[in-house]
Amino acid sequence: MLAWLNRLLDGIARITSWLALGFLAFMMVAITVDVVARAAFGRAVPGLFEMTEMSMVMVVFMGLGATLLDDGHIRVTMMTDALPGPFSRGCTALAWLFAALTFLMLAWPATQEAAYSFSIREFRWGYFQVPIWWAKIAVAAGLWFAALQAALHSLRIALKQIALPHIDTAPSAAGDTAQH
Repeated sequence: MLAWLNRLLDGIARITSWLALGFLAFMMVAITVDVVARAAFGRAVPGLFEMTEMSMVMVVFMGLGATLLDDGHIRVTMMTDALPGPFSRGCTALAWLFAALTFLMLAWPATQEAAYSFSIREFRWGYFQVPIWWAKIAVAAGLWFAALQAALHSLRIALKQIALPHIDTAPSAAGDTAQH
């Protein structure tokens, strides 16, 4: 069951990472076009600033899942590296559980805000109206997904389904230490 759920979440993370990548590509092209327009014509492209703001939201919150896949979340392991194996594994699992709870604490109000924003079809004024309700829904979805992903990661660490390099790898030769 856990393996199936993990494969499902990995698949969703890959899809959301492609979405994030698409918005990142849009931002790169849009900013380049804006810089060229300012240099050539002395004016910015109308509405581009607002669109890049929404794109940044998508890059961050749709990229959360891919960050876990790449083991890219920032963490400090000085304490867990010094603990004996079972305690280190337990503390690491607990840390991921706290990460899941943190994502949950952020996801709940984000969901309420997204529901309100959708109900009033919220938009932002710029050169023209830019709807922002869809980005708020993406923030909430990204946070819920990150919470689920972190909780599953915590469970898999606790059940020894994920190898922890400083615990599960032995030095290759006398005097060598496992790399972190």
